[in-house]
Amino acid sequence: MKKSMIYAGLALLTLAACNKNPKVEPQPVDFSQYAVRVEPVITRATETNFEKGDQIGLSIVRAAGDHATNAPLTYDGTAFSGSLNWYDEGAEESTLKAYYPYKEGEALPTRFTVQSDQSQGTTSSDFVSAVKENVLPTANAVAMVFKHQLTRLVVTIQNNSGAAIESVQFQEIIPVANIGADLTAKVDENAQWQTITAFADGDKYYAIVPGQTVAPVVVVTAAGKELSQQLAEATLEPGKQYSISVVVNKEEIKVVLAGEIENWTDGGELTGDGPAFEEKLEEGYFTYDGVKYNVVKMKDGKWWMAQNLAYLPEGYTPATDLTAVTAGVFAPIQVNAGHTAAEFTTDPAVIASNGYLYQAEVALGLKVGDLTSEADAKALEGAQGICPKGWHVPTGSDIINLVGKAVSPLENNPDAPYYDGSNGSIVKLNEDGFNMDAFGAISIQDNTKTNGTFMGWASAYPDKISSGMFCGSTFASVTYNESGNAESGVKNLQFFGFMPMTNKATEAQYTCNGTKVSYRIAAPLRCVRN
Repeated sequence: MKKSMIYAGLALLTLAACNKNPKVEPQPVDFSQYAVRVEPVITRATETNFEKGDQIGLSIVRAAGDHATNAPLTYDGTAFSGSLNWYDEGAEESTLKAYYPYKEGEALPTRFTVQSDQSQGTTSSDFVSAVKENVLPTANAVAMVFKHQLTRLVVTIQNNSGAAIESVQFQEIIPVANIGADLTAKVDENAQWQTITAFADGDKYYAIVPGQTVAPVVVVTAAGKELSQQLAEATLEPGKQYSISVVVNKEEIKVVLAGEIENWTDGGELTGDGPAFEEKLEEGYFTYDGVKYNVVKMKDGKWWMAQNLAYLPEGYTPATDLTAVTAGVFAPIQVNAGHTAAEFTTDPAVIASNGYLYQAEVALGLKVGDLTSEADAKALEGAQGICPKGWHVPTGSDIINLVGKAVSPLENNPDAPYYDGSNGSIVKLNEDGFNMDAFGAISIQDNTKTNGTFMGWASAYPDKISSGMFCGSTFASVTYNESGNAESGVKNLQFFGFMPMTNKATEAQYTCNGTKVSYRIAAPLRCVRN
């Protein structure tokens, strides 16, 4: 019995020992009690981090259905959070999509527009986003890398003008971007251009714009005067910063080398596309490469230069030698002292009033020898050439619709405003401020010639240059080294241009009609606005 009692006691002790550590089944964690928190990795706003109070929009996308769409989360200095909690299925992954700045609504934004006036700061125009896949609910903050989806332009100013810089602007910028499902931004090509005013911070000016292929115009306003610089066309890529360094002088601005890049990915330097250009149509002039030119709106409805171009492209020296048949640019001509012939002149006053004489390829923005086919010549119709941005070398249409008469195959236009019933009238043109005259030219018949001749002086009118030609951009004809054989190579190309003639008895008879101008002839240039 005693032995039985001992066994019974051991049994009870064993049972008690077993009951002391009972098996516990794990309970699933309810993650819906945890708030969603996002820890950002970003350089934005202050260029170092988000600021307290900033808001993002967050969407949580699940296979079973979206858990949240565009929920606002607010930054507390460490992470973004709000009233949004996780879903309770801890083993189900999701994709998180977040963007800044937050826009209230029931869905993620599909469009974003930067501010046209960013002079008070660029923060509200800086669209950034982050996407993270395969995320499980967690009690910890989810780290997300935010990326700039737009482009930043930075202008560094060296002010030599003696006047305070009032503003820096970028013209012809599309401000609207379409936002994709992955929260990347792509410029809306159908949106209207706008002018973007930059934010000033010391000698630097900042603007944020959608990525786009543009040739932006930088406009600097100092003491009420606008100075502009057309930049080279560039493709501005999202997330990249492009630096522009500008020297502001009294009458112009110049683009020079750029400065350092910080925070954003370096997109490179944007440099000037041609000389400084300031357009004042309402005041009847523009300034191009530091030279002021009068312009006039004629009865054809277009703006024309009212004087000849005197711009010297980089790398050229005006020739004063008739054997320099590929010089590209020649000095103007005048009647010699003895009134017996024409001669070159380098008198600054004559250059200012008469401009330089350009061979067609240079006028059209090329180099002598670049044109080697009819197709190449035809492609140049309406080319900007060496004209300022927004202006072009006159086309055959520009010419015939202004003066009414031209050689075949152009058809006369009797309704042209400066056609007098027989010819284009210089008197009628000049009554409206066109200031046309015969300025002469250097005749070089074709590219086989090794010597040019002066065009414009005649013994019957010894006191003046009484004829000439002007450059144009519409193809007129071609001849080949072997007649009719394109394979033999181009001998000569012709473009339609103006031909003023003042070898008449009275001014009322002076004419200005359209004509064919061989491409090696050096002639004046009048640009017309697009």
